[in-house]
Amino acid sequence: MPHELAWGDVYFSPLLLVVCMAIIATWITVIIMNKTKLARFVAFPSLTFLAIVVTYVVAIDHFILRF
Repeated sequence: MPHELAWGDVYFSPLLLVVCMAIIATWITVIIMNKTKLARFVAFPSLTFLAIVVTYVVAIDHFILRF
């Protein structure tokens, strides 16, 4: 179970890795939504992007990394 990420002499929070993974997963989700034309049903795209990021952060933190 990782407690911190080390890159050289700099230590990073594991949450940084989770947020990066969540943003990449959200970009992939948005690309899929645009290809399938589901994005036209979204009223506020920026808030939807943030909501999907938060959902992925919680899911990755809870199910994959388990801190």
